[in-house]
Amino acid sequence: MVTDEERSEGGNEMRRGWAIVAAILVVLLTVGIAVGAYNAGLDEGVRRAADSSQVVTVVGDRYGHGFFPFGFFLFPLLIIGTFLLIGKAFRGPHGHWGHDHGPGYGPWSEQGRARFEDKASDWHRRQHEQASGGEESTGPPAG
Repeated sequence: MVTDEERSEGGNEMRRGWAIVAAILVVLLTVGIAVGAYNAGLDEGVRRAADSSQVVTVVGDRYGHGFFPFGFFLFPLLIIGTFLLIGKAFRGPHGHWGHDHGPGYGPWSEQGRARFEDKASDWHRRQHEQASGGEESTGPPAG
């Protein structure tokens, strides 16, 4: 017999699979549109150059103004940032898909802080035990 929990886990996996398929289709569609637009512009440029009798002279250096690396690195960052913002808009304030723990969960919640303080005090106690040779002292170290 399949429990409700197992059924919901399978549904989450299925939804994640459809989201991945949809994302791949959007990327492929975007690439197809971009390639088509590039080729249309290229054909138009060739057609205009063939019909033109004007001579074009280039003024300045052929590399622009020396800002090649900035455009090369900033454009992908802009695209990645756009996708991250869109993803955050769909996921909501809780973060990742499938991690619906609600507010107050994580290492900086009250429970997480209490666990950290317990571990830190235990580590601190062990350090004093190791330094004193196994016996715990409450006073200042001898020496």
